[in-house]
Amino acid sequence: MDDRDVIARSMPPPVDVPVDGHFAGKLTSHLRVELQGWTVLPLAALALAGLLALLLALSRVPGAEHIMPWTGQTFFQKLLVVHVSFAFVVWYLGVQGAVTIVATAQASERGQDIGGFGTLVGRASMYGFGMSFIMLLIPALADLGEPSINNYIPLLVHPLYFAGLALMAVCLALPIIRLLISVLRQRFVEAGTFGVACAGVIYLIALVCIVAAWLTLPPNTGIVGAAEYVMWGGGHILQFANTALMLCGFYFLARVSLGETPLPPMWFKAMMLFLVAGAAAGPLLYLTFEGGSPAMRLTFTHLYWFALPVPAAVVMCSVAALLIRRRRDVWAGAPEVKAVAAALTLFAFGGAIGFFEGSVDTRTPSHYHAMLIAVTLGFIALYFGLFLPLLGRRTERGRLRTWMYLLLGGGQFIHSLGLYVAGLQGVARKTAGAAQDLDTTTKIAFMVVEGIGGVIAVVGGIIFILLAGKLLLAKMDQGVTAGSDFFPHDTR
Repeated sequence: MDDRDVIARSMPPPVDVPVDGHFAGKLTSHLRVELQGWTVLPLAALALAGLLALLLALSRVPGAEHIMPWTGQTFFQKLLVVHVSFAFVVWYLGVQGAVTIVATAQASERGQDIGGFGTLVGRASMYGFGMSFIMLLIPALADLGEPSINNYIPLLVHPLYFAGLALMAVCLALPIIRLLISVLRQRFVEAGTFGVACAGVIYLIALVCIVAAWLTLPPNTGIVGAAEYVMWGGGHILQFANTALMLCGFYFLARVSLGETPLPPMWFKAMMLFLVAGAAAGPLLYLTFEGGSPAMRLTFTHLYWFALPVPAAVVMCSVAALLIRRRRDVWAGAPEVKAVAAALTLFAFGGAIGFFEGSVDTRTPSHYHAMLIAVTLGFIALYFGLFLPLLGRRTERGRLRTWMYLLLGGGQFIHSLGLYVAGLQGVARKTAGAAQDLDTTTKIAFMVVEGIGGVIAVVGGIIFILLAGKLLLAKMDQGVTAGSDFFPHDTR
């Protein structure tokens, strides 16, 4: 072994995603602890959701009711409530918390605007968010409450479950407010940080919608009807926040992976303000229409159809143009830029089929699962393109991350395609086992396709949880990498 071999072995592993220069060196020790917590918490939520998703996907495969004990309709509904809560509420809110911490570090000039009280608020919010997990799980595990399979934020009608959601909402609102205070003190705000702040404003608007719905609750709606009404409008607005965060993720990942942003900073800021303006109309609808009226629901739907797609389309078309122009770099570059391409494709597919969905069949979950998993795919890429590099958690360049993104995105495409065609054949949504009434060969075939796609997507999620979990939970003095010792066949 010559000197060059000795030197090569002593060097840290190659890294294909550098630290974003706009955020490098901005994390104080307090904010670093917060970012560590806000990255572990959503990862734990996704791990729980992934396990439940596997059970849900298997429970809908024809004949599963004869083999598995958990395919009864009542238990399926409770399983669905907890799965959706952790996969599409806790996971998203947790990632928003992590991005908020990163943006706070950039906006507060190395924490100079965050005093002792701000640090206390940050720590309390992080721990309170984790405590809410237990409050959400206990009613389900103890078989308490009545499942309400309403849209966006399904519920278990039980005081402890409600308290868990309320605690979670407050624990994210506090660091968002802290970020907004820091942003307002700045004369110039970096475009990505501005976008994250806009997503925070939209989140607060969604909370206002939930409170407004509670105050305008129509009489004699019943428990399940009240749960649907209270969460429906706020859930609509939360999709604006999720979309804004996904677009911010595309902006960050393109800048780090390709060295340029998909559109000028002022244009990006304008699109973020457009999303805020669209979301701001939400609370006004509770003053304009009678609570729960068809006119209110139709207007909320139109808001979702017309106010959301315009800024999203501008940013995503800019991202697509950049990827096409830099296609050689995309192919040879970091896996995260490939994740952006996969998420972009899946989001566009989900948006397109959303205009041809059916309200009572599986075309509806086909549409929103494609779009929500596209957002999830973008958030997963943020772990390796933003959060982990900022925390000094380095990862070797390998095929594994590319396969992870392709399995998740491709599996969800197959899953959504199966659901969509099955919905065209009349398969009802939110059912399992014999309740699906699979009485034709076509229905059976495409529900099998749905199950296969779900399993493939879950495999991608499992890889992410194992890979990111090892990096986050390892001690820094162990030389934190996720290379061939963890996945022996991950080589390039």
